[in-house]
Amino acid sequence: MKPSLSTAWQRSILWLAAASLMILVLAARLEVSFDLSAFLPQQTTLTHDILIEQIRKGPGSRLLVIGVSGAPQDRLAEASEQLRQTLSANPAFVSVLNGELPDDSATVPEPINRYYLLMRDIDYSLASLQRAVQARLQDLAFGAGSALLDLIARDPFLVTLEILESLAPVDMGGDLWFAADGSAVLLAETRAASIDIAAQSEAVRAVRNAFAAVPAAKALSLDVTGVGAFSVELQEIIRAEATKRTVLATSALLLVLLVVFRSPRLLLLATVPLGMGFLAGLALVSLVFDQVHGITLAFGFTLLGVAVDYPLHLFSHAQHDSGQVAMQRIWPTLRLGVLSTVIAYLALAFSGSQGLAQLGLFTAGGVTVAMLATRAWLPLLLPKRQASRTLAPEVKHAPMLRYPAAVIVLLVAVVAVLGTVEGGLWDDELSSLSPVAVERLAADRSLRAAAVTPDMRYQLVMHNTSLETLLQASESADRLLAEAVDEGLLENWQSVSQMLPSLQSQQRRQDAIPAAEVLQRELSEALIGTPFRADAFDTFAAGANTARTLPALTPSGIVDTPLRSWLDSHLLQLGGEWVSLISVVLPRPDELAERVSGWNIGADLVDLQASSVELMRDYRNGALRTILVASLIIIALLWFVRGQFRQTLWIGLTVAASLAATIATITMLHGNLTVIHLVALLLVLGLGLDYALFLSRSESLRERRATDKGVLACAASTTLAFGILAGSSIPLLKFLGLTVASGALISYLVAYSGSRLLRKTVS
Repeated sequence: MKPSLSTAWQRSILWLAAASLMILVLAARLEVSFDLSAFLPQQTTLTHDILIEQIRKGPGSRLLVIGVSGAPQDRLAEASEQLRQTLSANPAFVSVLNGELPDDSATVPEPINRYYLLMRDIDYSLASLQRAVQARLQDLAFGAGSALLDLIARDPFLVTLEILESLAPVDMGGDLWFAADGSAVLLAETRAASIDIAAQSEAVRAVRNAFAAVPAAKALSLDVTGVGAFSVELQEIIRAEATKRTVLATSALLLVLLVVFRSPRLLLLATVPLGMGFLAGLALVSLVFDQVHGITLAFGFTLLGVAVDYPLHLFSHAQHDSGQVAMQRIWPTLRLGVLSTVIAYLALAFSGSQGLAQLGLFTAGGVTVAMLATRAWLPLLLPKRQASRTLAPEVKHAPMLRYPAAVIVLLVAVVAVLGTVEGGLWDDELSSLSPVAVERLAADRSLRAAAVTPDMRYQLVMHNTSLETLLQASESADRLLAEAVDEGLLENWQSVSQMLPSLQSQQRRQDAIPAAEVLQRELSEALIGTPFRADAFDTFAAGANTARTLPALTPSGIVDTPLRSWLDSHLLQLGGEWVSLISVVLPRPDELAERVSGWNIGADLVDLQASSVELMRDYRNGALRTILVASLIIIALLWFVRGQFRQTLWIGLTVAASLAATIATITMLHGNLTVIHLVALLLVLGLGLDYALFLSRSESLRERRATDKGVLACAASTTLAFGILAGSSIPLLKFLGLTVASGALISYLVAYSGSRLLRKTVS
């Protein structure tokens, strides 16, 4: 029975209404993010959470690393200093350093300026004051500027300098920073977090504008790296590549359709399920997540390109029958293939990474809606043809499923992998998840090395629900670490309690400050016989009197000060836990770890480099378990629906051989596999199942030719589309594209070679 014109119009109105509703959802909910950390693992241990939090919001992530090159060092030095002065006046930056001591280096930042007397234990006795006064006389004997005189007048013990030296984040020896390639280097800390892309974009623009104002800037080269800069770059690259790759992929798809079906109408109809799937997938992600990552938005359509298989199968089988009859014939196989693909994509959605979960959910939802559109709407839009008299031919032919072909490919691929990979199959470096090009990461490392920033690899980690208890434990660690330094177990350390003492310590130090009249009397006695005037240390006396009644210093009192980033490096709040990070410099890790274990203060020495590898290993193992479960579900589904053990075995062997051959190909091209390759292999699994399912069908000779034509069109379009994605400059998408393109071609060749000869007739 042919569908009436009114039925086609009614169905079209319903689908167009659904599309309009999805557009409204996107208009209300769609918010795009370019946060680089979206592709990092989630649901981790406390140590892993610390690592990820530092990557996302830590002070290091707020640094823009600026390199200026293209001239002799003296000219680069002038450009560096002009950049530092210009950017230091910009409120977007907390600080800008180039290695030289800035003009205001004697200025004491808050909260040290007011709280320095509460940050260290000080002896206010007469003997102690006399020693301090004599020491300052010796300092002044070498000459001093007004800044040092002012500092001595307010702090004769020079506790302020001791505190500042203990907090120094980089080597500020007074020499300009130059990288190994001769570039002058600056570190600019932005006020905004790296995940605030709009603010980071403004900061990068400010750097470029300041550089443009440098004399002879046209003869110089500027490079800006860092998490924020890379996020801005990624945004620009995605915008440029999204258009380019989408146009190329669409052109390739249209070319395949034109060559195979020679019908402009079918070209347009093939886009209907894809368009509906794209809107549905994007709307679903917008509803589930607060923000949609730019990679999901820009390249999800390419990943969804596998859904073009559905109209291609329909078009191939509708060459001699109506669209509805053709759909009824292929529906059992198409439905099974779609269910298997959705299961594979849902495994991606539960991978433990928000970015990958978005891609998985987007594609699973999009594939489902694309299938429904192909099933319920597209047949009504196809050209009208006279249907066959019966839905099932009287004689069906089943392919002779050749198992040795798949087994041989599987064994050869396994041997190839074992012979190619050295040191393990997997790359467990955290950088393997970065969407930033390897060359840009290398440039960032080179520039940072010039600043001699401290090695943060080893951290002493302590945590407690009570901040006061944690700070007291940190103070205990300070005393024990001082002993460890004396014994040579480490060179130095930095802890939060060096700037933020416990309330107990602050109160004790306030109580130790003498009353104003007592301190003034002792100062007067200490100055007897010295060239200092009687009022030389009145500023110190007034400050001490004020410190006796200061409210306790808390983290909130540091948030709006220049030392906020230092605090963020050493004190975190994760959920209901306060976490103290004590960075240790040049430790003897094994010996120090053994010593720490006996301190009984709840501290653990953590190797963040080893933790990052462990994080990736756990992440990968979790993904493998998810994929294994998905694969078992798919096999059970195939066996349940097809009910034939030998056919299910052939499909399983064919898909396994295709995956193994794809892995062998990728390891020869890329070396070790990353989690991104693992994700791509999930897509290959879905494609391989689709090809194997259709090529193992029992059908008439005419239907067999239609199947061969449809599967060939599917494999060609997918290989071309993902091959275009493989040309992306974004590593994550390049790995996805190359893996899926190779996998689609290999899956087709293995499945076709194992089923193409018809041998057995089934009545």
